[in-house]
Amino acid sequence: MRVLIVDDHLAWRKTLSLLLANMPQFEMVGEAPDGHTALQACQTSQPDLVVLDINLPDMDGFETAKNLLSCQPGLWIVGVSLDVRPDFIQRAQRAGFKTILPKDRVLDYLSQIPNATNWL
Repeated sequence: MRVLIVDDHLAWRKTLSLLLANMPQFEMVGEAPDGHTALQACQTSQPDLVVLDINLPDMDGFETAKNLLSCQPGLWIVGVSLDVRPDFIQRAQRAGFKTILPKDRVLDYLSQIPNATNWL
């Protein structure tokens, strides 16, 4: 599964990228610090999975997800946030996310991401 990570926190993005790169089911194809860069990276790298931070500096993850899906329908988008509130889950469903995970728990779920179709 080809993966693009979108998060404005460089250390978290690099750590997650390194961990995913060491898992056989994932191939890292890019990283982006914001929504606009994610849209460009998605067009050039053609990922299967985008791990997308909800809180980005230029446009939020919900808007970014809608834009990503309009460019690449069927893209698997997994949202991550420090604070997963109930309204985030509803907004994530409407935006086309496959699931949304708390950032402090995402490492627990990494091996399950390809099997998460019923999480929302």
